[in-house]
Amino acid sequence: MVLSLRAASGVVWTRPPQPYQPDPRLSAYHREMLEPFGVKADEELLQRSRNTGFSQLATAALEPLSDTVTSPDLLILAYGLPDMYPLKSTTAYLNHLLGDRSRSFAVAEQGLRAPFTALRIADAYIRAGRYANVALFVCEQTTLPYHDPLVHDTPLEDSAVLLYFDNSMDGAFRFISTIRSAIGAGPETVIAPYLSEVDAARTLLVVGPWVSPAAIGSIRTRIHRTPPGTYCTSTWLELARHHEDWAREFDAVVLCDTDPRTGFSQAALLSRPSGPNGGSHER
Repeated sequence: MVLSLRAASGVVWTRPPQPYQPDPRLSAYHREMLEPFGVKADEELLQRSRNTGFSQLATAALEPLSDTVTSPDLLILAYGLPDMYPLKSTTAYLNHLLGDRSRSFAVAEQGLRAPFTALRIADAYIRAGRYANVALFVCEQTTLPYHDPLVHDTPLEDSAVLLYFDNSMDGAFRFISTIRSAIGAGPETVIAPYLSEVDAARTLLVVGPWVSPAAIGSIRTRIHRTPPGTYCTSTWLELARHHEDWAREFDAVVLCDTDPRTGFSQAALLSRPSGPNGGSHER
């Protein structure tokens, strides 16, 4: 059993900001979460924000694939930043939209590593024969009740990705494995093991906006840089946009980004059915 990419879509939210809707329950939640740390919820910041939550972003990513992604066995939401509606369950909402039969959960509290971890979990389920397909949503929203330098000074965009995998052998790309760097190690330490397994001339390295150019300056393979403005969705948004074209040109794709908050780098290897086939390299 393999995790084979069948379809993908990505969206960057370009619609006008929505009006801020005061919510006493949400305001109380913000106070309880922030005030013990000396932070006051900034209602004026919320009024200036886009006010677009995970459910809207995920629905927008699902729309182009609504005929393809129906009643998935496994539904996972991965995110690095919290939703603007932390009291609502986006996975339950998506499960309802898709037929109410999915095993659904979220992967969070890992920064931009969350989508990589979600794929590793899904891969384990697929290889064990527990499920036949998986819909992975990756969401990023920027409406927060406090100033976050990563969000507001970058600045980040509201974005979402939907990756749909099944267990067939003939998908454009198969998920092979993922590697996390050691503390203080650079992105090259997680990229190099994969490049040693593949034909560099037939491999594309996709790096996120947080990977330093100096860190990969000595790497000799084709490199695609993700434009700035994303965090957790970074390389996955590019995969969703270009996977069909990349499958016609490359045998393997290595995705890598470095979390600006922790310094950890993470990489994942995806290959075409005729490309490299490796075991788990997660560590």
